[in-house]
Amino acid sequence: MIRYSINGHGVRGLNERLHQLTQDTNERHWLITEPMGAHAIAVGLDVPILVEIDGHVGFYCGGMNKQAEIIIHGHSGPGVAENMMSGSVRVKGNASQSAGASGNGGMLV
Repeated sequence: MIRYSINGHGVRGLNERLHQLTQDTNERHWLITEPMGAHAIAVGLDVPILVEIDGHVGFYCGGMNKQAEIIIHGHSGPGVAENMMSGSVRVKGNASQSAGASGNGGMLV
């Protein structure tokens, strides 16, 4: 499991690392800590990985998802799983408005 602190490294660094993953990566399980309501966490993923987020997220978490399984252990702001094509996003807390807006596939729970 790869452990990544948003507080220590930022959202941009996280998304860059996740976008560099290839289909045959062995970095398949990520635990994101200290999200503190940050926006656009784990967006645009196109690899079959598991991303667990330990805390509350802001706008558009898991947006444009393809293939990834994303679990949010907290609440999510507006637009969670926006424009999802495949994969899944699970919110263990409450989801705000526009959850799953313009999605064409996948599963949002």
